[in-house]
Amino acid sequence: MELELRRQTVPSFETILEETVEQPVECDALLPDYCPDIRRILKCTLTPVPVGKTVTAGRLEVEGLAALNILYISAGGEPARGEYKVPFTRMLELHGEAEDPIITVGMLPGPVSCRAVNQRRLEIRGSVVISASVVSCHGQQILAGSEEKTIQLRMAQQKGIRLWGAFDWEQRLAKTTTLEGNAAPLTRVLRCDATVSRREEKWLDGRLLITGEVLAAAHCADQNGGWQTAECTLPFELTVDCPEGADAEFDIRCRALAPTAEPMQDADGEYRALEWGVTIAAEGKIYRAYALDCCTDGYSTRYQSACKGRTLQTVELVNLCRETETHRETLPLPEATGEVVALWARVEGCAAAPEGDGLLAEGRLGLTLLTKMGDGEYYSFDRTMELQRQLPGGEDCRWEAGLECRGCRWEQTGNELSLTCELVWQGAICRTRRLAVLEDITVDEAAPRENKMPRGLYIYMATEGESLWEVARRYNTSEARIREDNGEMGECCPAGPLLIPV
Repeated sequence: MELELRRQTVPSFETILEETVEQPVECDALLPDYCPDIRRILKCTLTPVPVGKTVTAGRLEVEGLAALNILYISAGGEPARGEYKVPFTRMLELHGEAEDPIITVGMLPGPVSCRAVNQRRLEIRGSVVISASVVSCHGQQILAGSEEKTIQLRMAQQKGIRLWGAFDWEQRLAKTTTLEGNAAPLTRVLRCDATVSRREEKWLDGRLLITGEVLAAAHCADQNGGWQTAECTLPFELTVDCPEGADAEFDIRCRALAPTAEPMQDADGEYRALEWGVTIAAEGKIYRAYALDCCTDGYSTRYQSACKGRTLQTVELVNLCRETETHRETLPLPEATGEVVALWARVEGCAAAPEGDGLLAEGRLGLTLLTKMGDGEYYSFDRTMELQRQLPGGEDCRWEAGLECRGCRWEQTGNELSLTCELVWQGAICRTRRLAVLEDITVDEAAPRENKMPRGLYIYMATEGESLWEVARRYNTSEARIREDNGEMGECCPAGPLLIPV
């Protein structure tokens, strides 16, 4: 028997990759000619820079760059630096077919060590921790309704989100600044860092407009033997076409990558200017919410019937988190510490786990202190700050974790360091929903249902909370007919007598 059934195509999500791997980074390097000889290594830092991600031939290809910054004491006793960039590629096997994939890749620095083989040669060994996930998005045909009066279908609503658009964008920003006042001319830049200090989004005439500022800071040595910290603000603007997206949700990450600052001559021929460069990289996902009316059960009041079901998995967007925090902490300094010359902060990890009615996010902030000790020698010290933040969420929620440090100010008082760090906790908080739905229902015309009860109205004593669907199915009738004789009611029966038409 050919039934008049309505069907609909619904989005379904399947995770085909969820993996965290450690990518080795190795470098045997010679110092450039303009760098002084090495006397002692102070610190080696590794900053991973994402370059690309591609799904092809059943694999995810992740490309990146390990930016290595070596801080050392030169033969003359002054701090100096060396920089190297090591490209890497990592292949990860997918566990299924990738249809319209949603790809998320995060990178964090792993352990790194640096050894001076001689005064001009370095041996560097480290790693990058890559966290990657790929979700396949494909359409599934499910049952949506029936025109047959003898077919009874139980309906339920399933909410979810679908990826409506995604983008990756990069732009190199540049600017030249001059030192203020009577600052001494510069000799070299010891280190340059950059963060996205401000970001705003708004919809404008069918477009998503993202504006913001990158704050770059350079720690420089000058001709008087002192140290200066120079800062530069570089604005950026990004426009994404979204003609029907005013009611969409978006998760956007902006990063400042590969910052540089080079001393330049000013109009008087003195090195009192800096030429800045930084790459702003933006990655965004735009989501649209939807609600589906799905059939979860069914039967025929006329013939024996059979249902074919499947599990529908959808993703519900609980919240788009973007919470700022000013974190203050006081750290003890090593004994005999003289002057703290410079401090650098970097995020070393971030994760979240369910706790109570929400999520507990935990992060680590790694600090490097360059200090001049009482004997006049320079040393570096590492410290780790453990951070926590309670986020909204709930059971079965996950957070695409993101922690940014948008600046870290410090003040030294004796053997203590007072820190003030501007933090941003951000990312999409999602919940996976699973619902057993019907793909199809068939009837056997050769097996009519036998109704042993004569036609008429029967009185049934219902208990509080009993399923109206189950009562209708037991008496081989419909929920609609029961409501016609008893008045409107929800999915559950009221306690007491019900008239059941058979």
